[in-house]
Amino acid sequence: MIDLLVISHACFTAINRNVYSLFKEDGWSVEIVIPETLSFPSGIKPANPPMEGDPPLHFLSLKGTNPRIYEFEGLIALLDQKKPKIVLLDNDPVSRMAFSVGTWCTQNNAKLFCMSCENLSLKLFDTYQRRGIKSIPGAVAKRVLLNKTKKVVSGIFTINTDGQKLFIEEGYKNVVHIPLGFNPEYFYLDNDARQKIRTDLGLKHKVIAYFGRLIKEKGVHILIKALESIKDLPWHLMMDDFDKYTTEYALEVQQLLKEAGIVDRVVFINPNHFEIASFMNACDVMVVPSISTAVWKEQYGRVAAEGLACGKVIIASNSGALPELLGGNGLLFQEGDVNALIELLRNLIKENLSKDSNFYPEKIAEYALEMLSINRQKAIIEKEFKKLLVN
Repeated sequence: MIDLLVISHACFTAINRNVYSLFKEDGWSVEIVIPETLSFPSGIKPANPPMEGDPPLHFLSLKGTNPRIYEFEGLIALLDQKKPKIVLLDNDPVSRMAFSVGTWCTQNNAKLFCMSCENLSLKLFDTYQRRGIKSIPGAVAKRVLLNKTKKVVSGIFTINTDGQKLFIEEGYKNVVHIPLGFNPEYFYLDNDARQKIRTDLGLKHKVIAYFGRLIKEKGVHILIKALESIKDLPWHLMMDDFDKYTTEYALEVQQLLKEAGIVDRVVFINPNHFEIASFMNACDVMVVPSISTAVWKEQYGRVAAEGLACGKVIIASNSGALPELLGGNGLLFQEGDVNALIELLRNLIKENLSKDSNFYPEKIAEYALEMLSINRQKAIIEKEFKKLLVN
């Protein structure tokens, strides 16, 4: 019997296991289920191998691609073998896996907590208003799953307050808001790393950075349009390297950079998850220009939290969870408003930043460490688990 079994597709990436290493360090017997491989636009990739300090890992085959209905092959057999007291499913409670694992937990005197990034209403009328009549069959299926899992899920950790509100309204028990924590061993103010990266890359001007996935919802095209209007000022754009042939949006971004006449100002980088903090330290301002759609609004914004930990000024749209994540320690603009973004960027490049103490690097990093790190994430989760074990 073990204390905790974590089932997580996110732990495919090694750095996402760090929070569970904290449980291991504190004496919890914890093990993690991870998919052997995941499919990306660039192809199928294997999970990161075990790292020093990781809890024991179980690499299982993930059948299916839709998180609502995919399942791990051999998971129930593993549950029978390990007999965990608590299962933490890093997947939405309105899912096939939540029902099957929750049913096992109910039958074996264990408890199931789910971790959700959902922040859009699951009610039929709300779904219809967002997505139209074609969405109704899928919405009905979600309602069926919801009514089943509500009986077998002991609690939910949500990474945004919209999700917390919607699951409470749906009648789930123990709905708790947590940060999607960063590891302060990697993300912190580091002037030495800043100087090294800037020297290595020949960065002489203010550096505006975009970190994150290259998908339309993340609003990279909004940032490019804004930068096109401030070519009279000295700056560099730092962003992750990408294969322009991978997706239609990647092609669009490549074309927009050319049309804006700013390709020569772009510094493409290709750091791994353990190196990216050095590049965040090297920049001067990070932009998170997410835009909401009928099916999505920003659920968290992990790169914003990591950038705050490095003391960076974050300019973010007001999409979804970004305002609550910044907590007043950054600058917001109306999502999609290119002119508002232009004004903020102009002011920052001209060093007209507000003298409010919240924008001093040390204060920004202090806020992130206190509110958004894996230490706080672990403390909140552990508190809830101890309640379950006592009861």
